[in-house]
Order: sequence, then C-alpha cells, then structure tokens
Amino acid sequence: MSIVYEPEKILKQIAPGSKIEKMLTQKASLKKTALAFVKSFDFIDDEKIAEVAIKTIKDYKKRIANKETKETAKDIVKKPKLLIARIQNAVVFQVANEIEKKYRGAEYEWLPSNADEPDPLHQLKYGKVYTLGKGEKPGDRHGCQCGMRLLVKDEKLKLD
Repeated sequence: MSIVYEPEKILKQIAPGSKIEKMLTQKASLKKTALAFVKSFDFIDDEKIAEVAIKTIKDYKKRIANKETKETAKDIVKKPKLLIARIQNAVVFQVANEIEKKYRGAEYEWLPSNADEPDPLHQLKYGKVYTLGKGEKPGDRHGCQCGMRLLVKDEKLKLD
C-alpha cells in the first residue's frame, strides 16, 4: 500500500487560481467568506490553509508598502497571477512539511513534477526512493511541483 501526493491535484482542489482571484478585494485583502472553500479537505486542517493564504497576502502587501516590489495592490487585483502562484507555492510547501511531520522516517518514491519547467536536479531524483526527514524532499523549494509516493500502510493522506 502507499499514498500518492501530487501537488498539481492538491492545488486544483485547494488553491486554484480562479478561486484565489475571487477571494481578493480591491485592496488586495481576503474576503472572509471566500475562505469557506478550505472546508472541503479531508487530509489537512482547513485553518492551516487559511493561515497560509492570509500570511502570503499580508507578506505581499508588506513588500508593496516597503517598496520591495513594483506592483501595487491594484496590480494584484487586476492581474493576480504572481500572488496566486505565491499562495499556491505556500500551500504546497505547507502540505509537504505536514507530510514530513506525520510520516518522518518513512520511505517515499520521488515522482515527476508537473511544472512547465521542472528543476533539472529534481529530474535526476525521479523514481528513486528516499527517507522523509533526510535531505531535500518534494515541495521543499518554492515552485517545486514534484510528487511523492509514500511507502506506508495507509491508503489515504490524513494530516493533523
């Protein structure tokens, strides 16, 4: 038995761009009612996903205020592609870390990325077996969309 974790499928459920776009107000803040979509997950705490989305937007707004980026809040609302990617990356990173906490020491097979431009170093790891908690894992780097097949007795991902 095993559990397959594929970030692309998780993102389609958790944080598709269209849902994130609808969540933004004109001031680039989150509509509280929009966070209701996180209630549909059975493998990770919905509050953690909401926290990730809120933190990502707050960090981005802080960067705008500190003039660390050329974008404005209006730019984010009109063309939120970068913010959507940041929230999606944060979600993948959070889920990968939750998997590592729960299954630390378990073996996993590194699965290919669904990214448009997969990391060449990650491509060398495809199909190889590693131990969670030792070295890099899929999802450690922002933008990584590599998956993993957890070689465990469980059949369904269930995180705290």
